[in-house]
Amino acid sequence: MNEEDPDVLIGRCYTHARRFPLVMGRLPGGGRLWGGPYTIPQAIVIVTTAILLITTQDVWARFGVLGNVAIAVGLPFGLGLVVRRMRIDGRHPFAVLTSMLGLIGAPAAGRIGGRPLRALPGARPLVGLCTVSWHPAEPATPAPKPPAPATAKTPDALSAAGSLLAARTKREA
Repeated sequence: MNEEDPDVLIGRCYTHARRFPLVMGRLPGGGRLWGGPYTIPQAIVIVTTAILLITTQDVWARFGVLGNVAIAVGLPFGLGLVVRRMRIDGRHPFAVLTSMLGLIGAPAAGRIGGRPLRALPGARPLVGLCTVSWHPAEPATPAPKPPAPATAKTPDALSAAGSLLAARTKREA
């Protein structure tokens, strides 16, 4: 096929290129982030977990200085690695959480044209009519049997029992 032929359709798909996640991996000075690059959901989990650990330090910080630092640094980064590997239907956990919250907050009857569908006023009974009539079945009559083919019986074709029977019926008649 020539590329000059105007009847040839060429289709290209760049879907895979759009699936690369937006990541943060470099500092403004050009240095790399430790353990990076990080996706946006990872960064949110790491920062949120670190803030929660710092604010609740009085509750959990009972393991000495080295143990507390290991928990305060290791837990956020460990959860960040979990979020990096976690995929639900090919989506990151925050997209799934957003979908679930949208589903919970959606109107129960759904939407039509972007507007919530109003429920019908009051319950209405479903009324229907069904008529069943019964007729007793007629007795089935057996199909008539086809007549036996007629064969020409000659006196010499009769058997001995047949000839005796024929002689008896002639006497009675």
